[in-house]
Amino acid sequence: MSNNFFFKFMLSFLLVLGIGLAVGDAWEVGDVVKAVFSDKPASHTKKSAGEPVPLNTTSSALTVPKNSGVAGGAGLEGLPTQAIRPQDSYHKVRWAPPPPGFLTADTFNYLIYREDAPVTQNIKTVLDNIHGNLMLDLTPFTLVVKPNKILVMLFNTRDSYHNFTHLPSWSGASSDLQSDSMYVIEGNSFFPLSVHELTHLYFDGYFLPTISPLWISEGIAVYMQIYESKQRPQWIDDSLRRILAGDIIPLEEMTATEDLNSYDTAKAELWYTQAYSLVDYLLNHRSRDEFYKLCTELKNKTPLHQALYRTYGMPFNKVSVLQNVWLHDLQKAYQEGRILQAPPPSAMTQLPPADGITPAGKPSTKSGANVSKPAPKQAPKPAPKPQPQKTKINKLQTVPVPSYSGGF
Repeated sequence: MSNNFFFKFMLSFLLVLGIGLAVGDAWEVGDVVKAVFSDKPASHTKKSAGEPVPLNTTSSALTVPKNSGVAGGAGLEGLPTQAIRPQDSYHKVRWAPPPPGFLTADTFNYLIYREDAPVTQNIKTVLDNIHGNLMLDLTPFTLVVKPNKILVMLFNTRDSYHNFTHLPSWSGASSDLQSDSMYVIEGNSFFPLSVHELTHLYFDGYFLPTISPLWISEGIAVYMQIYESKQRPQWIDDSLRRILAGDIIPLEEMTATEDLNSYDTAKAELWYTQAYSLVDYLLNHRSRDEFYKLCTELKNKTPLHQALYRTYGMPFNKVSVLQNVWLHDLQKAYQEGRILQAPPPSAMTQLPPADGITPAGKPSTKSGANVSKPAPKQAPKPAPKPQPQKTKINKLQTVPVPSYSGGF
């Protein structure tokens, strides 16, 4: 009897040990996780200037199947809708039954309501493919927690969407963390909008019961939207040029903002662009295990300036230091042609007038006439662009944090 018990005990011990080693390999040196937070630059594809690098270099960009019932050609040009994230989002609420006129279907990952039309297999495939890529791209966060199932409501008109959600007229999709739900209008922006909103549900779920800072939530949602759709909205490029010209929202203000409803469109565009650019900097110009560590510190409600110091060491003990380094890197990327295109010609530059017509639209004098010409006015020199303060960065040192248990 004792030998049989000992044999079963040893067999159980070896089984648990084997599982532990397998999980350890997956978290420490597994191929997928190594790709997620590798310090080496991604080299699997040649990316165009300004194209973000995926979190996980093993996943591929999605294409929307033909005849799927949803279009994926055009990118999102409107502003994203601020994610709905109540403070008690950890206490989930039950889904409402489908409204009249909605047909239903489900997959392993989604419950789908579609207005006035059946849910096709191609729609299921598109959503399941987005799920698969986000699970890989957000691996360190989805390994910890992910929604068991997400409700997706597909609206066929803007009116029905706005009547149901009561969101602004420019909104095309939204998500609710408390109910693990996504609402989206079918159309050209279905694909990028779905990636954006589903990123909220997968990424923000990691922070629960804490609510993640709005800047990092929206920043990574825009980042994933651009990477997966391979398209960057025009308003982001326009706002990046504003940032390069010195028109910025100080990071102290931007990172403390939790409600954008009081912002006008121009400021909201600038805020979203800064959030996206800052996340891009932290993911692709710092190490990605540090990004995970920063998120873990924020999940533990560590103030941002302390979270920066615990993650990156000196001199990152102030948010203003992060602002200086981020702006310096952004200016350098622009000068090297890695983001945006060459700046448009100056508004002061004028083409030579056509024959016989002056710039004022009046006939010019004949070349033989002895008429004194007034000296041309010198165009005022444009004011020099403000340069971000250069910060001398000593060799960074990681400060050990006893409460941190992650690492990739």
